[in-house]
Amino acid sequence: MDEIGDIQSLTNLEIKVTKNLITRFAPSPSGLLHVGNVRTALLNYLVSKKSEGEFILRIDDTDKERSKEEFVKQIEEDLIWLGLNFNQLYRQSERIRLYDKAFNKLIDKGLIYPCFETPEDLDKKRKRLIARRRPPVYDRASLKLSSEEIDEKIKSGIKPYWRFKLSNKKIKFKDLIRGEITVDTAAQSDPVIKRVDGDYLYNLPSVVDDIDMKISHIIRGEDHITNSAIQIEIFNALDSQPPIFGHNSLLVRENGKPFSKRNAASSIVQLKEDSFDPNAINSLNVSIGSSIDIEAFTSLKEMSEKFNIKSLGKAPARYSLDQLSKLNSQIISDYSFSKISELLDNKFSNFSEEFWDCIKQNISHLSEIDEWYNIINANIEAKIDDVEYLNLSEELLPKEPWDESTWDNWIALLKDKTSKSGKELFLPIRIALTGKSHGPELNKLILLLGYNEVKRRLLRN
Repeated sequence: MDEIGDIQSLTNLEIKVTKNLITRFAPSPSGLLHVGNVRTALLNYLVSKKSEGEFILRIDDTDKERSKEEFVKQIEEDLIWLGLNFNQLYRQSERIRLYDKAFNKLIDKGLIYPCFETPEDLDKKRKRLIARRRPPVYDRASLKLSSEEIDEKIKSGIKPYWRFKLSNKKIKFKDLIRGEITVDTAAQSDPVIKRVDGDYLYNLPSVVDDIDMKISHIIRGEDHITNSAIQIEIFNALDSQPPIFGHNSLLVRENGKPFSKRNAASSIVQLKEDSFDPNAINSLNVSIGSSIDIEAFTSLKEMSEKFNIKSLGKAPARYSLDQLSKLNSQIISDYSFSKISELLDNKFSNFSEEFWDCIKQNISHLSEIDEWYNIINANIEAKIDDVEYLNLSEELLPKEPWDESTWDNWIALLKDKTSKSGKELFLPIRIALTGKSHGPELNKLILLLGYNEVKRRLLRN
């Protein structure tokens, strides 16, 4: 078997961080972006920004049936919300002339050929090969047709679809993440380039755009390794040097299953509605599946400083919603009063800095502020068995004025009178004041409630 070992030798065998790298994120607008999609976007963004380069958003919308305008707009909104600002935006549906030009060039080189099998014909061939325990590789039957036979089929009304003729050689390239990769194109079917209806499929537009946009590095999922080998052949057929590739491990759910655009629960839209901070989403995506410690980064600049493409591992990265919530909690707890006020946009009539300081360590999502606001400002239900202890607590409640030492002084008095300690000492009071067994530090909470309200909540039991 022949090998192509030097296809990327000029650039890919020595991987160096240089200036002004150009990367891209190229989603198809067939559904909502999920965390796996935006992980790819984030990695490309960081590679470009770390080199003071450009990050391009390219909408791969050549599939007219699946592409929806609503998803195009949502993709843009999601990326901007995450802080992944793109330098340029392209849409493949507006670039067909470029693909036509490349298509004709490849025809002239004898590297694209018409095919006439129906989907049913192809299905029968696949099943026969599988039954014989052979790989279901296209047999190039249409390639054997004479020009006269092709003309006859077209004249009879049979419209062709078109395939790119692979070299049937081994393609070797140096991967940023996985090292040297070899793909045997003899084990692959010649990829369909253009459908019967004239629409281009993935590989050719992708290569043409990468050439035209001068893409230097492509970071994408390991499920694209075979596509990368195929595209390397197309790059070379179009007399262009391929970009440098990096194939990261796929992001999977906690149950080990892959993410899907059909799973709305993992979409960026849903995470935004669930009050996750974009920095929390980015923090988990930059560190998961890598040697970087999982921590709450407060900016993309901070992430860029720590990020190294070589830190990414090869094993599937398991995404944890619990871990995301922990990071979210850490980030929210660092919000300044001015920032949280801006985010809430006057949602609460008497939202104060003291209130925020009291509760911020006890929420993992902004939506939880509502609950604590109601607890502090409204009547609550609290069932307490030890009414006698609460009555004693009320009796020993220090008189105003109060300060930060009031709680310690109060609890010391109760400890002396009852010999209680630990949870027995403070938990009944917490439940009486909030209706919950957990929450903000009680020394801050009582100052927020004030003497009269604390007294009232103790006595109502």
